[in-house]
Amino acid sequence: MAGIRRTKIVATLGPASLARETLAAMVRAGMDVARLNTSHGTLEGHREAVRLVREVAKAEGRPVAVLLDLAGPKIRTGETAYGRALELRQGALVRVTAEPVAGTEERFTIGYPRLAEDVAPGERILLDDGRVELRVVRREGSDLVCEVVTGGLLTARRGVHFPETALTAPALTDRDREALAMAVAECVDYVALSFVQDASDLAAARAAITALGGDIPVVAKIERKQAVANLDAIVAEADGVMVARGDLGVELPPEEVPVWQRRIIAAAAREMVPVITATQMLESMVDAPRPTRAEASDVANAAWDYSDAVMLSGETAVGKYPVEAVAMMDRIIRRAEAVMGPAPEARSTDEQDDHSYVVALAARRIVESDPNMRGIACFTRSGYSALLMSKVHPDAPIFGVTHAETVYRRLALARGVVPVMSAAVLTTDELLRALDRALLDGGHVEEGDEVVVVASLPVRAQGTTNFLKLHRVGDAATYDW
Repeated sequence: MAGIRRTKIVATLGPASLARETLAAMVRAGMDVARLNTSHGTLEGHREAVRLVREVAKAEGRPVAVLLDLAGPKIRTGETAYGRALELRQGALVRVTAEPVAGTEERFTIGYPRLAEDVAPGERILLDDGRVELRVVRREGSDLVCEVVTGGLLTARRGVHFPETALTAPALTDRDREALAMAVAECVDYVALSFVQDASDLAAARAAITALGGDIPVVAKIERKQAVANLDAIVAEADGVMVARGDLGVELPPEEVPVWQRRIIAAAAREMVPVITATQMLESMVDAPRPTRAEASDVANAAWDYSDAVMLSGETAVGKYPVEAVAMMDRIIRRAEAVMGPAPEARSTDEQDDHSYVVALAARRIVESDPNMRGIACFTRSGYSALLMSKVHPDAPIFGVTHAETVYRRLALARGVVPVMSAAVLTTDELLRALDRALLDGGHVEEGDEVVVVASLPVRAQGTTNFLKLHRVGDAATYDW
């Protein structure tokens, strides 16, 4: 169907985009998911933002998911003496400590309580996005004596990375737990977990959500060297994955980032979970009305690699052109998708595959071999059928038809899925009639169009897809089951 963009757009909200009129314009321009970054702002401010997104999405008649991005244990340097920049010279020795001190060229603070216990001699410490590099020489009490490998000016409150250290700090901080309580109370659609090191971090986040009475999918941000090493186990545990290229690009050599971007996308495809490619996609549009050619190519390549979504960060949070950035990303994706080759062949099945995957493969092959088919209609209670269908990449729109408003919003993240609200049903004949009404009322198809219907039977079941039917829209009223 013409006009459907398959790759979704995640836009970060901030001072530049939280006016109601601006947010509405971003939705009209193509924003599918609103990201709230708890590294900035207050939790009460984020609560108000969630409510504003809901109001605007309803007014615009569009499904918009909310992704709450937890700050995690972000480690920074401390304050400097008199607020001046420290001049760290290559080859010099400097002490770093977890104790709060007024930083000088001889000794300054890194705000990580277990600094001396976790970081070993020989390991590197990267400061200010890797602009300054230290190597630990020895431990002396609660201090680490380090050699300056790459010098430079260091101002206060700069980010710190330990690419060779397995940090023992939990991925969830006390502030993150407060943010989760707000997320559960406001029915946020996704939570992104920062600085994941292994699958246990995701299990801990999910347990915290459950303890609060919530059921929110957890997206693992792959941004640490340890996460790359544990990639398969992390993706198997996650409900979604983010290629967080900002911090990942500090911990890995630059030439490794595009390699791992593809590997992470491939891992998400194997586990059939959504994947977001993020960071600096249209970075120049923070200040300029147009992106660079390289940035346009970056967005297109993410779409060609079958990312479920691409993400805008500072461009829409603090940039001068938030609406234009969304519109530009929409245009780049549409043009890239217009020249995509055939989708990759779905993997062959084995004895581990259940009926759901077989049904999804069959639906793809039918819709691609029959030119009369207008799309695939997935009637879903949990979103499972539509998410599964999106991962076999049919060359046709996927209508994710659901009566659950939470599922309706969450499907806004799934590649190629058009979320559609319907009435709740209890029987198969009600299912087909509700599907007809939803597709026709939403203007997605016309009466007489043909679709492939996939669903779960019995209708109340979820987590399995075992029903496939070739269906002419409008005929459901004549069925006699």
